[in-house]
Amino acid sequence: MKTHAQQREARGTAAFTLTELALCIAVVGLALTAIMGVLPSGLNVQRQNREDTLVAQDAQFLMESIRGGALGIPDLTNQVDFIVWRRSGAVVGEEYYRGPNYTEALPGTVVPLMDSWQVLALLSMPRYERTPRGVVENFVQAQFRSFGGPFTEKAYRGAGGLPDPARLVTALRYLVTVENLSNLTTNLSLYTVGTFAAPTRPYAVFAGQTNLVQSNLLARTQYELERSLNELSLTFQWPVFRVGNEFRAGNNRRTFRSHVMGDRQVLTTNFLGTLRPAYRYDIGRTNQPSILF
Repeated sequence: MKTHAQQREARGTAAFTLTELALCIAVVGLALTAIMGVLPSGLNVQRQNREDTLVAQDAQFLMESIRGGALGIPDLTNQVDFIVWRRSGAVVGEEYYRGPNYTEALPGTVVPLMDSWQVLALLSMPRYERTPRGVVENFVQAQFRSFGGPFTEKAYRGAGGLPDPARLVTALRYLVTVENLSNLTTNLSLYTVGTFAAPTRPYAVFAGQTNLVQSNLLARTQYELERSLNELSLTFQWPVFRVGNEFRAGNNRRTFRSHVMGDRQVLTTNFLGTLRPAYRYDIGRTNQPSILF
């Protein structure tokens, strides 16, 4: 049987000293410091992956909407903040088109967007087109809020009919720059306003076709197919964040490209109260004459 002195000695030998406790706390502190240093990086990677996914989904949605000339998209106007349309060359001008849920100040002439076809017509604008005044270069850039965000970032409207601004602050915003290039504008000297002149290319001789008339018909058919092929690119810049009283785009940038086969169909000759027509792509018609403003 152990004496009281032996029991006290045994308990004293099994206990931690202050030095050992200090070393344990130091090790735990170093581990927590390392974890806290990695945690923000992990959160940033997760946020970046989420934004990349949303942008890729929205890019596919917008690309297919433009290619198909889709008009019945009610939510399209709700997700757009504004669209700017600048023209240079033979016609000079700048106009801003405001979405119904965007309340920030915009410079210059501001026109409200009332329907989805108006958004589609602006996004379908060609980069270059020939007008009775000469060649015009169009620049179209839109600011959107992500279509695929959570419900808490949607423009829910209360009893007063106005959207809750708190829902719109946290939404992912991005800029979309549209560049629509077609073979119609690669050689403008071949065309007259409103009609197409005959191709000036030489006769093409195809296998089994020795008759120049038949060969030229095939060449013109090929030419019509070439000129109705459009190259469409959408360049996304995100995130859009507020700095003072203005929005600026972040360093993330990605470009999506596709081809559109078809001509533009006139939606209206009086676009948003102006004497300019609005168009959409009509993939079923490849020989329609070009009507330019």
